[in-house]
Amino acid sequence: MKKNLLLKKINKTVSCLLTAGLLAASAGCGVLDAIPSGMGPATTTSGTAAGTNVTNETTGYEAPVVEEISVEETAAAAATEEAKVDFYTITGVDAAGLETVKAAQEGLYAYSVMDESLHNLYAELVTIIEDEAEGVKISTKDPEELKYVFQCVFNDHPEYYWIDGYSYVKHESNGQTIYLTFSGKYIYTNDERRVNQVSIDSYVSTCLAGISSAASDYEKVKYVYDYIVNHTEYDLAAPDNQNILSVFLYGKSVCQGYAKAMQYLLGKLGVSCTMCVGTVITGEGHAWNLVNIDGAYYYTDVTWGDATYLFDQQAMTGAGSDVVNYDYLNITTDELLKTHTIDNVVPMPACAATAANYYVKENLYFTSADLDQVGTAFVNAAARGDEAVTLKCSDYSVFSELYDALITNQKIFDYLSGDNVSYSMSEDTYSFIFWL
Repeated sequence: MKKNLLLKKINKTVSCLLTAGLLAASAGCGVLDAIPSGMGPATTTSGTAAGTNVTNETTGYEAPVVEEISVEETAAAAATEEAKVDFYTITGVDAAGLETVKAAQEGLYAYSVMDESLHNLYAELVTIIEDEAEGVKISTKDPEELKYVFQCVFNDHPEYYWIDGYSYVKHESNGQTIYLTFSGKYIYTNDERRVNQVSIDSYVSTCLAGISSAASDYEKVKYVYDYIVNHTEYDLAAPDNQNILSVFLYGKSVCQGYAKAMQYLLGKLGVSCTMCVGTVITGEGHAWNLVNIDGAYYYTDVTWGDATYLFDQQAMTGAGSDVVNYDYLNITTDELLKTHTIDNVVPMPACAATAANYYVKENLYFTSADLDQVGTAFVNAAARGDEAVTLKCSDYSVFSELYDALITNQKIFDYLSGDNVSYSMSEDTYSFIFWL
């Protein structure tokens, strides 16, 4: 009897039909080029890297909007105006209150890493943004310093969905900058925020009801990763797709919305998490997360855990459309840099720990082509009612050996019944997904 193995396509993965010992390209399916000797026939690819959008759509990432206005004034006029826009006068916060704001930022990643001399400016921006104040004098005259600190605030505070950038007025006299005033670009009013918060709280309550407060940090991170992927559709046209509302209110978003939602929910669970920005292999901007699990840092990209982002949309029918991809759950810097470039506002740590990596934690990490370990993975997945089994190899040699055993020699049918099996694989991450 012929047995068919149909491979769903992820970027730089293969989509093939395996028929009783014969590996052939399936009609209408793109397949991977440069398959090594012993791993099947040479085939063609779209040329994009694993995880990037196969339809060549953008990642959807947008940086905060910044607008500069310059005003030339006499020294006397500048001094008069300066008194009117004083930070403490407009916000009603005194020096002691600002210290309280600063204390509340302790533990946030960017705030903790940035130079302490900028903490006052950070606290000023936090105060202004929360009040939705405008035209407030701040404690720097340097637009680049303002840009740096604003991005730090933006990365640390996923709850600030009502601001998508800022403008500043550079007050000058005789060619010299006297002071800067800051105004946020607010997209929701205070009244609208109160209404939105009801919906946000409802989503958060429903989500977190499924995880025990006594769960480990790893369990919390995996739970939130799974929850967001399973309740969110990747959609470039999603409303509010640069903030948490897209995920919490509409169930549709792009990378920055995914990352901020992950950060917000983990914050509620007491897990340290920040947003990171940079680019992917196509050169497009992208956002993901840095998490701290049991004192060690890991990168997590929940957007790339979503099959609706990873898969060719024409392949998103039947098996595979609801499967979570774990290649980017708690990974090292070295693993991340295969597909991402870090261009973050503050230095990021060297993530070298692997103890909380999904594949290591779930005994799905292969340092040899151990078919007994493969069998155990399938038995455990079936017992849990999983939709798929994901396997990751330590290097290309192990990946090649497993390919030969499971695909070329069709050993996969020792673990799955029936005549058809859907699967995917990635050379970049040395991983396989087999749908049950």
